[in-house]
Amino acid sequence: MITFISAGRKSARLIAGFRSFMDDPSITVITPSAYTRESPCGCAAPDIDTLTFLFAGILNTKTWQGIQGDTCTTHRALQRLGTDEPQRVGDQERALHISRAERLKDERLTNVTNTINRTYGIMAQILPATDDIGEWSVTTPSGQTSLAQYRTSYSDDTHACAVHAPPGNVPHASAESIEAIKNSDVVIVGPGRPVTGIMPALMCSGIPEVLRDVPVISFVPFTSERSMAQDTRVYTQDTVGECPAYTSFTDLYLIDIHDPLHVDGALPVDTRMGSRSRRDSLAWDIMALTEGLKKEYAR
Repeated sequence: MITFISAGRKSARLIAGFRSFMDDPSITVITPSAYTRESPCGCAAPDIDTLTFLFAGILNTKTWQGIQGDTCTTHRALQRLGTDEPQRVGDQERALHISRAERLKDERLTNVTNTINRTYGIMAQILPATDDIGEWSVTTPSGQTSLAQYRTSYSDDTHACAVHAPPGNVPHASAESIEAIKNSDVVIVGPGRPVTGIMPALMCSGIPEVLRDVPVISFVPFTSERSMAQDTRVYTQDTVGECPAYTSFTDLYLIDIHDPLHVDGALPVDTRMGSRSRRDSLAWDIMALTEGLKKEYAR
């Protein structure tokens, strides 16, 4: 079994590539709940929702978010009534958010996620890293903002200097996510938003510790954001400061071949996944690497 610690659209693209070579029951995805947010229209969990739609075969793969062909009647009606939403939400997706919010009154997020996935006929295992839902925040060069607001405002982590758990609330990893890692042949960390996406999962108590006992392949979390001008980049190695254990569990680092940074020991790979052939190619290369790591651990 391969387990992904995943967040965002880049991770979804990679997982889509792996699905070309693996059966869904052999795939587990652990994703942070830090971006989960409640509203009058339900409880949105974009990172979880993207995976749900991917494995259900209904993900809009033009944008890698939302449901393909979903209507937005409610969103447009709210606009006519003078109520703006930070993001457009489709009607079917909104129904999922409402159902999740109702179920969370009596159940843990993990149980709710499992119930929703069974409804969609999903055979893969999608697990929130933690059942704790709280207000995470992000430090940027201009100050501090909520993680939800940051993810809504920025398409990448270029402006994210650090991510912070809710005050006084150390997130605890769910028993299911810990058990999934223990039972994994290999764990793949990333790619995706390393600061506001991957990091909240790695900051859950219990996850860094258990990762030390299994083979781990990690995408370099401090890669430069090429979409920004060099003199405005604030995305540096300092962004991993809140998770010093990162280097303690990684057996192999992967870094994009186009990245100007040099990381000793990191294996250069082409992480561009704009087409199915590119996604499949990267997944195939990583699968070959996982076999090598598994043999090393078996010695």
